[in-house]
Formats: sequence, structure tokens, C-alpha cells
Amino acid sequence: MRTFIFCLIAGALSLGAHANAVLKPMSATYSVVRDGKTVGDATYTLASNPDGTWTLRSETHGTAGIARLAGLDVREESTFRWQDGRIDGVSYDYRQDATFKHKQRRIDFEHGEAHVQEGKDHFDYAVQPGTMDRSSVALALGQTLATGRREATLPVAVRDRVEQQHFVVAGEETISVPAGSFKAVRFERTDQPGKIRSWYAANVSTLPLRVEQKQNDGSVIVLELKR
Repeated sequence: MRTFIFCLIAGALSLGAHANAVLKPMSATYSVVRDGKTVGDATYTLASNPDGTWTLRSETHGTAGIARLAGLDVREESTFRWQDGRIDGVSYDYRQDATFKHKQRRIDFEHGEAHVQEGKDHFDYAVQPGTMDRSSVALALGQTLATGRREATLPVAVRDRVEQQHFVVAGEETISVPAGSFKAVRFERTDQPGKIRSWYAANVSTLPLRVEQKQNDGSVIVLELKR
């Protein structure tokens, strides 16, 4: 099972035009629901580093059902530079451990290239400035909203290539999550319709209130803000 943040995931954000875009340390805890059943909790933290980079960390633990029985433990760590109001990837580390499945992916961004290691497979490919990993997308969308933009095309490094992921604000609505009820805007990914939807409230956090992602097996994983 993949977390949101999760593929969830600013070069083409063009946030450089918004010099007032400010990144701040933050944290959030989510309930993780699969096909309507709560299966775990996820915690996200964003912190600055002494060298001027930032790191977004997430930990997801199975607390119910099969996820608990399998001892599901997923950890993601995205380190990036925050330059001219955009995310510029430095490194990404993903680790999934469970009784019957172990998965790891590492990406290092160096000298205009992404170097990807996933199990025994290795990929190298060119990237443009502002390329990010999939976990950073949720943060990039929050920053997009914070600067008043309603769409973004994000260059996202995946296994063996860069995807140009396009998101637009598809609606505004009031949603209820464990943390409360909020007036929110809904981003949807348009280059792969139906793949992912996420809700944000600009006055709450640049991390999402809710994320829905359709998996390859047809199941749907939902993260909802708890605190």
C-alpha cells in the first residue's frame, strides 16, 4: 500500500512570480481509510535543516484489519531546496515494510539528473530545475493555493521518468474530517483523471485536509486530517 503522500507530489508552478510565498515548519496527523474502513494513522512533519534545505517526513502505521496484522510500516522522507517560491528536489527515500511485502525506492537529484534505485533496478534520467518527488506534490499544491493560483503543472520524478502532473481547482465545498468542518477547495489531477483528489483550506495549512487516491487494484485510499 502506498501512502499519499502517496504519490501524492514545482518547477512549472511559476511560484517565482510570487515572492511572498513563505514556507513554515508544520505537522499534521491523518487517519488512513481504505475502501471505507480505517486501517491506520499517518503523521507528516515539515522542518528546516541547518544547511538551508527542508525535509518532509511521513510515517504510516497499520492499526486495524489486515494492515495491523501485516505490521504495515511505511516511511517517506523528501529533502528539497525552497528556491524562488518553488520546490527543488534533493533526495527522496521510501520504505515499506510488512509481513509479506518489502519495498524501497531512493532518488538522488544531482547535476540535472535523477538517480533512482528501486530494489535491483537502477534508472538515470535528466530532470529540469524544480523537479520534485511524489511525496512533495501535496505540499506544492498547498503552496499553489497560498499564492492565489488555481492550477499547477508539476514535474514529478517517478520510477524511470519525469511525469508532468497537471492539477486544477475543480470546486469549492465544505468538508468534514476528524479535525472538524472546513470550507475547502478541491484539486484534481487532469492528466490522469480520477487518479487523485485533494482538499485544502488556505487559512488552515499548506498540507491537505483530505486526499483520495485510486490504486491500481481499484481500491481507494483516503487520508483525513485528525489534528
